[in-house]
Amino acid sequence: MIPLALSICFGALTLAVLLGLVRLFKGPTVLDRILAFDLIATSIVGMIALLSVKWRTPLYLELVLLFSLLGFVGTVAFVFHLHKAMPARGALPASDAAAPAEPPPS
Repeated sequence: MIPLALSICFGALTLAVLLGLVRLFKGPTVLDRILAFDLIATSIVGMIALLSVKWRTPLYLELVLLFSLLGFVGTVAFVFHLHKAMPARGALPASDAAAPAEPPPS
């Protein structure tokens, strides 16, 4: 029963990686690509964890930690780059942000 469940989960994660690759290449926006990268990284972490369970060895759990860290750092780097590249829409200028708000007229 356990090998069947592992095979089904591995197949579902493989499908998630393939769908993530489609979204990564197709887009249409940068945010879609960031989420697709995160999906792929998380799915690969799950696949490595399943292989560790299937082969009954804890050695691959170090790879799980490594890929988790790479996925997190990659997502944060993409968002940081996107934040620097896009102008702040609707944000107040620095001089207006520091000024106190005026009370409403009575």
